[in-house]
Parts: sequence; structure tokens; C-alpha cells
Amino acid sequence: MKPSKSRLIQLIHVGKGKLQWDDAFYREILVHCTGKDSCSKMNAGELNTVLDYMKSKGFTVITKKRAGKGRNSPITRDKDQKTPLDKLRQTWIAMKSRGYLRDGSEEALLNWSKSQAKRLNKGAAVEQLKSWYQREMVTELKDLVPDLRALPLVDEEQHEAKSTVYEHGNFSKCNVEQLEAALAFIGVMLGRYEEATNG
Repeated sequence: MKPSKSRLIQLIHVGKGKLQWDDAFYREILVHCTGKDSCSKMNAGELNTVLDYMKSKGFTVITKKRAGKGRNSPITRDKDQKTPLDKLRQTWIAMKSRGYLRDGSEEALLNWSKSQAKRLNKGAAVEQLKSWYQREMVTELKDLVPDLRALPLVDEEQHEAKSTVYEHGNFSKCNVEQLEAALAFIGVMLGRYEEATNG
């Protein structure tokens, strides 16, 4: 299955962070590879060209492993009242789905939890993981906002972009839900304009 344009853009932005490219250098690479300075202006083939270039420079796309003991994704139970462990798993799964973890397995969560438990009291591990998750989302949002600004949004979309994304400034005071909403909105807009461009 080929990744969608929005997934390719996410991978490119993760790669930019992993390769520690600043915005100016990143834009130079985009122009070098495709002649375009924004992922939102590229088609899937051009995005793959950029991603291939990043791979040649050391970026590795980590895919979910499906086989082997202990390599399964953590399980989140449907309960009215979630335990701290359920909340920890939920955050871990969300971080993995966004590409922030190399290993999102139950075993990796267990290893991380053990290392945190040595120095933290109960409940603090969830907050520690949420803080990590928030930092990763803020980094990704800072990378994606220029692509959102480059889109020819209609008035209603501009209004929603303002309330969901732009009004948060540098995102430092946002909670997890606000950050997830901003990322989701950007993903929808990038996908919508990809379809309009390609369709």
C-alpha cells in the first residue's frame, strides 16, 4: 500500500527533525530535489524523491513490526474509568502512530516504564510521557505550520486554521488535546488540497 501524500509529508517532517536540519537548509533541500520550496506544493512522486534523499542522508523510516513475541502494539482496554497504566498505553500508542518512537511495542513500553519507575512515584510516569509527547507534537507542528500557511484556504478554513492552529503561537501553552487537534486539522487540510491538486 502506497503512503498518502499527508503521510509522506509527516515522514519528511519527522526526517527533518531526525536529521537536525534547520528550516532554511530544509527548504534548500526541497528546492534541490524538486524545484519546490514546500511539501504542500509537491505531488506524491516529488515527496518520495525528497524522502529518498533523506534516506540517503541517514534517515530511517521505522515501520510497525507485526510478528514476534513481545513486538505487538500495547493494548488499550475500553473502560469507563481508565487506570494510570491504560492512560500510559494510550499515550504510548498515540506517540507511535505519529512516528515519535522507534519501537512502540508492549515490551518497549514496559522497559521505559521500569526505567521511569526507578526514579518516579506513581502517576508521575504518565505526566512524564505526556510531556514527551507534547514536546514531539510541538516540534512537528512548528514544521507543518509553514506548509499550512502556503495552502490557498477558503475563508471558513482560514477561520478554523486561526482558532485551531495560529492562535496558539509557539504552542508552548497547549495541552495534549489542543496539539492533537492542530495536527489533525493540518493533516486534513494537506490531504484535502492534495486531492484537489491531483484529482
